[in-house]
Amino acid sequence: METSADEMPAPGAAPALKLRVLYPVLVLALGAALLLRLRPATFSAREQAAVQRAALLALFDAREHAKRLVFWSDTTHLSPTLQLLRDSGVPFEAQPPDTAALALPLPVHLESLATLEQQFRAEPDGWEAWFARYPASSGLVALTRPTLLAQSPDGTQRDALSVAVIVARTCGEHCHSAWRVTLIRDRRNVWQVRAIEPLTLPRD
Repeated sequence: METSADEMPAPGAAPALKLRVLYPVLVLALGAALLLRLRPATFSAREQAAVQRAALLALFDAREHAKRLVFWSDTTHLSPTLQLLRDSGVPFEAQPPDTAALALPLPVHLESLATLEQQFRAEPDGWEAWFARYPASSGLVALTRPTLLAQSPDGTQRDALSVAVIVARTCGEHCHSAWRVTLIRDRRNVWQVRAIEPLTLPRD
């Protein structure tokens, strides 16, 4: 079957048609690549530790000049302050500290509910004895898993490389503090603290 000159595609029509078909596909592929670049699918354990380290140093080294840190390490129970946050409806995922990955320039100690209860049964003045055991500490510190944010803290731009982590501190029977620390990763891939927000805690 012959094709008349009128039915023949014009020169360059076929490549143009292909470009019209492929253009949306290329745009979607490029957009997906940029999105994956801006919003990594996974947040590695190394990055999580770097975020937590930066938050801890900002709170307890730069601000409070603590000489040691004592971490709540119990994987089956929340720390007293995190439990208060959970009861008040604050969403988070508790995370026992990876002290090796944190590599803090301070002496580090670990406490669980069992060891804490044992100490308090042995000492009539529980928290006074606890601080005598851990002098110049900032209390019993608990961490949450860092979470990626959808936008920068000032709300001016979307930035998937900003994160938030909650740091909680128990320092007595009715002594509790918690902060939401927001950080952004700079061009040197270093996490920088941009905001420290005290969280309101219910009375226990």
